[in-house]
Amino acid sequence: MKVRKARRAMEKAIADPWAESRNLQVRHAENRNNFTAAIRSVQSHAMELVRDDDQRVRVEDYVAVLAAATGEAALVDSGCIDIEHTELIPGQGIFGEAINRVLSGDRTELADPDPMTVIGILRGHLVPEVLPDEAFGSILRLYEHVAESVGASPWGSVVVSVPEVHRPRILPLRSAFDMRPLINEEAERLGFRSGPTGEGQPVAWSRHGLCAGALAAAISQTATTLDPELVTTLALDVTFGMAKMVPMSVAAFDSSSGESR
Repeated sequence: MKVRKARRAMEKAIADPWAESRNLQVRHAENRNNFTAAIRSVQSHAMELVRDDDQRVRVEDYVAVLAAATGEAALVDSGCIDIEHTELIPGQGIFGEAINRVLSGDRTELADPDPMTVIGILRGHLVPEVLPDEAFGSILRLYEHVAESVGASPWGSVVVSVPEVHRPRILPLRSAFDMRPLINEEAERLGFRSGPTGEGQPVAWSRHGLCAGALAAAISQTATTLDPELVTTLALDVTFGMAKMVPMSVAAFDSSSGESR
């Protein structure tokens, strides 16, 4: 029986040597379509969070919400903290090379970024169609900016380097918390892993890949409304700042809500 099955499989392969390749292509196309749908879902949720009573959406707030979610996702995917089971205080700073590897591959130069990192994903989506490479500025500047601004902003917010008129009006820590249930739902539906690979390197098929994809799509989507270079600067400041901030856990949120009642 096994011999006959093996022979039929061999004959099928000879008759159509690309059959398995086609199957792989179909699966890849399905994954890509599902991933695209998840990105749109994340975008839509972020937009609804900042839509005002007149149904208007401020670009800076929309992008900042997605950037906050991307920063938190990078922290989660670094594997250095379990959001829901940590004694660290929400809003305090957290640093580590594992986080840097997800953000930029722990590189401080833009040249040849790891395509699986947040910077690599954003650059891959936006350059050169929406932005020139120079719009990303210095990666080292982003790390230095975060380190220098720890404790310099109100709780749950990050210091951004855009003009005051373009600063977000949302609280990044709270926005990331509000985005988390949907992101977890989409990540679980797609079978995304949490944390780095065994070699410590990030993978794009993960929460940070999903969020960075949505962030890139939002920057592209709003490019005719607001200068995409300015928006990218804002997005990177919020993303890197949130990746270095302890998130709000459900328990901490419930506790703070109880105290405020």
